[in-house]
Amino acid sequence: MIRTIKNKEELRSNLSTVEHYLTDGTDDEKDFVNSLIKRGNCFVAYKMNNEWRFAPSRFVGYVNNSMIVHLSNKNKDGRETNPDIDKVVGSKLEQLDFFENEYLKYCKNLGISPDNRKRKYWQIDLGESDFIDNSRFDEGFPEGKIVERKHKARERNSELIKKAKQNFKEKNGKLFCQICGFDFEKKYGKLGANFIEAHHTIPVSEMNVGYTSKIDEIAIVCSNCHKMLHRKRPWVKMDELEKIIKCNR
Repeated sequence: MIRTIKNKEELRSNLSTVEHYLTDGTDDEKDFVNSLIKRGNCFVAYKMNNEWRFAPSRFVGYVNNSMIVHLSNKNKDGRETNPDIDKVVGSKLEQLDFFENEYLKYCKNLGISPDNRKRKYWQIDLGESDFIDNSRFDEGFPEGKIVERKHKARERNSELIKKAKQNFKEKNGKLFCQICGFDFEKKYGKLGANFIEAHHTIPVSEMNVGYTSKIDEIAIVCSNCHKMLHRKRPWVKMDELEKIIKCNR
């Protein structure tokens, strides 16, 4: 029998698993946790780095939970997890307009369209110490660390990115920054061969649910220009950044 959580560390471990599935998990893991967030009734609202995030109680309420463990647990029941979550977080499950609005905003940023139902929330502040996986991201996305990680994962792993780079090289003969013209291979020789970064010109938070990115929405850029494009919100436009570079030469 799978026992329920008894302390904040066990809760925090499950929250970390949820975030990992959302941003770095397999397609099945992402679909699994997205479905739980979409269909959930009761959520732990947890605050980290002044950002509210939400995790479904039926998952985080069981110790050392995972997708496989959760799907094989035929006896999972909110009547079993909820009393122990009450004790761990130190607050009661409530229906609050503030958290409902924050939850809907969170779902929008993740590209999730939640079910039309009444939801209740626990509130817990886990402090300023974020999860280790989040600590390496510092672009300052106003939508939050999870959206930033999701965006980064898209730019690293998407087959669309590979195709965009391939098309650019076939058209131009080599890879170079579309904004400043920097060529990694020219600067670093063999070490820089075939290296360049890709920039999604449309942010995740502006995409409708189910939106599919197109190859002409991918820009080929160097690392410095990429960081400058993400420097503020709304994002700096590519032609704006090009003008800035020209004015400061």
